[in-house]
Amino acid sequence: MLVHVLALLFSITWAGSALSAEWETQFDEGGVRVDTRDVDESAYQAFRAQAVVAASPEAVLARLRDTESYPDWFPNTIEARRLEAQGDSWSHYVRTDAPWPVKDRDAIYTQRLERDGENLRIIVGVSPDALPESKDAVRIQAAAGRWELVASDGGTSIHWEFHAEPGGNLPGSLVNARVIGTPKGALQALQAHFANRR
Repeated sequence: MLVHVLALLFSITWAGSALSAEWETQFDEGGVRVDTRDVDESAYQAFRAQAVVAASPEAVLARLRDTESYPDWFPNTIEARRLEAQGDSWSHYVRTDAPWPVKDRDAIYTQRLERDGENLRIIVGVSPDALPESKDAVRIQAAAGRWELVASDGGTSIHWEFHAEPGGNLPGSLVNARVIGTPKGALQALQAHFANRR
């Protein structure tokens, strides 16, 4: 129940976020596109990433729910584990490597699944107090986004939007210069994963 409530709260937060600029394309190659835009009252940009993969929405969902596989394909992920699952809501812990001298970041992400026929939507938020903080990482206190998995001819069209406040007073210019790396790398890895399984 807790996961469901937290995910719902963050879905409302995301829906009401003030995005102050139009999307600008930063990467568009090999069937993967990543756009960014500024967010009001934040130094950090949001991203929107899109790709088509050769798998059903349910297969993509299974990969996204396989938290333990994240270090194999999610860029800079050094630890990931499932924490809780209650039907169509779940949570997991992720620790992300940061370049020296910046401290690693970690987060407890909450997810809530919504179904519309074959099509799926995953609402993402964070629950920063669900685990004690580590002295070796800065806990992400605020983040929200969504995955949309839409059945298309021969596969799934992925639409992924996300915005996070990484904490620790990092310069916006430093974070924004790296913001396309995670969605680009993750979607390229998903494409390769399902292409190799055909």
